[in-house]
Amino acid sequence: MNNRIITSLLLSTFILLASCQKDIDVFIPNSTTIGADTNWIAAVTSSSPIFELKHALNRDVFLDSIDCTLGGTITTSEGLTIILAAQSLLLPTGLPASGKIYIESMLINQKGDMVKMDRPTTSNDRLLISGGEVFVRMRKDADELHLAPGKKVYVKYADPAPSTAMKVFFGDETNINQFNWLPAQDSSSVNASSQGGLIGYVISSGNLRWINCDRFSDTTGQRVNVVASLPIDYTNANTSVYLVFHDIQSVMTMYGDPGTKKFSSVKVPVGKIVTVVSITKKGSNSYYLGHETVTTGQTGTAAGQIVPLSPQPTSLSDIRAYLATL
Repeated sequence: MNNRIITSLLLSTFILLASCQKDIDVFIPNSTTIGADTNWIAAVTSSSPIFELKHALNRDVFLDSIDCTLGGTITTSEGLTIILAAQSLLLPTGLPASGKIYIESMLINQKGDMVKMDRPTTSNDRLLISGGEVFVRMRKDADELHLAPGKKVYVKYADPAPSTAMKVFFGDETNINQFNWLPAQDSSSVNASSQGGLIGYVISSGNLRWINCDRFSDTTGQRVNVVASLPIDYTNANTSVYLVFHDIQSVMTMYGDPGTKKFSSVKVPVGKIVTVVSITKKGSNSYYLGHETVTTGQTGTAAGQIVPLSPQPTSLSDIRAYLATL
């Protein structure tokens, strides 16, 4: 009899423990990989995984050469024309550059490319609508050149519906964590052109490197902060998040805040259809892509509009292909 009682008690205990374990599995799931890095950092550096991913996504520049003593014109296969007047360039020492120089250039007029190059359309947290971002760098051997005082470089490219409201902005690259466009403070200008068979833009720029043809978006109306909700092992060290507008040529970076451990935008107009996109690099060769399309302001509160993202393992080539659809 005693043996039967002991056996019954042991069986009941086993069933109870199994039942408790089942409840644990159901109600306390572990959504984070064991040993995953959940640390946020004060500032992203060139050794951070997300910096490496951005570098891998970067587009190649077009490379041409001219004699800068004589000046000249180049046109790339993507339709960007660059016109340089004779004797317009200076060496880093301040002396005039002469002879053969190399011109590196790029035209960005697709929102997916703005994400690839990490060139959002914002100026001091104000939303811009872009008519095209242009990169122009000129060098003599290893020396990067700059324009002489009062000299301009001219760039032009096609656009099916150029706007007369566009102004020139220059890229501020001093903070690798937060690229910024600043309004030109010199006589640089942009014209919507329909001359010489070109329907598009002609920009007269007093600076080289990053040049943008932009206008500020609407300044009135309601605004909302958009906040991306990601698993805890998606940090500012391995992830970047962007807010891509559907009906305007605009992209915002949703910056990661180590204090709150959240990615959020500045205030954006309410009622806009946007896609929130996250790109992530973990380990040596593991990539993740998340995206969700929402209408801004529909679910917004005082704390902001929360957009849940569920990034999935994705190859680098498939990330590029998805960004090309934006």
